[in-house]
Amino acid sequence: MAVTEHRFRVMASDAHVIAVDAPAGALTEAQRMLERIEHRWSRFLSDSDISRINLAEGRPVAVDPLTLTLIATMAEAWSATQGRYDPTVLPLLVADGYRCSIDQPSRVTILPATTRHVGGLAAVAIDAERRTVTAPTGVALDPGGIGKGLAAELVVARLLAVGAGGALVDVGGDLACAGTAPLPRGWPVTVDNPDDPGADLITFTVRAGGVATSSTRSRRWVHDGAVRHHVVDPASGAMSDTDLAAVTVIARSGWLAEAHATAAILVGRVQLLGYLEVHDLSGLAVTTTGVLLATPDLSETSSGRTPVSP
Repeated sequence: MAVTEHRFRVMASDAHVIAVDAPAGALTEAQRMLERIEHRWSRFLSDSDISRINLAEGRPVAVDPLTLTLIATMAEAWSATQGRYDPTVLPLLVADGYRCSIDQPSRVTILPATTRHVGGLAAVAIDAERRTVTAPTGVALDPGGIGKGLAAELVVARLLAVGAGGALVDVGGDLACAGTAPLPRGWPVTVDNPDDPGADLITFTVRAGGVATSSTRSRRWVHDGAVRHHVVDPASGAMSDTDLAAVTVIARSGWLAEAHATAAILVGRVQLLGYLEVHDLSGLAVTTTGVLLATPDLSETSSGRTPVSP
């Protein structure tokens, strides 16, 4: 078994690709695919599919087939989380000062003046035959973390299609994996402590699927003298005041893990474990006061003693 790895920067995140018995050049092509996806999906690029949809003000926009997949996936995630994941909160993020890319400040989000703060995803129309997307006037889309989870999923599928025996793709902590793993129990995943990124919180293994973390400790900035973070509560149309610092979710796919991690951090400490149970998910969270919460299959390994395979 030959295990190869490749690390690089994409989507304003550290990316890590691991493949088992991959053909020559496959990991480089994985990077190129992620870069192509970023160019189609980034709200910070004026010629991306997402920016063109947001600026079209109700007109249909011809897009890449991968973007059709993205829009359909966002709608599915919105439904699965009862609207807690909502990609139309972009105007609020921009108004709160998150306008520029953290990697390249010259890349700036541009929105029409007619854009409202939240809602309207159900009215976004996909025409698969014509390969167009139409967002109503006033609605702006931002893939956010789900774009990373879905991109990881798509690249894993591509690596397997070109002959890799197994693959894991991690984009900023949103990851997907499938196929033969380098360890007998599966793919090892380590979750960082949100209050001490250099310290490991827990290590476990997964055989296939996705893992994602939503955190109020990352993507932070100061606007009008106040510290802001990127977790927005669609119900209030404001930055969330959740009592959870971070939530990690294990699910059947990378994009679904990301959607439920976003929803779970919004429900807060009291409802967290119930939310994960109802949706048949494994996960863990750290509260803003440093308390660790975990589903039963992960609680035994919260000290990092023995990996588990949810």
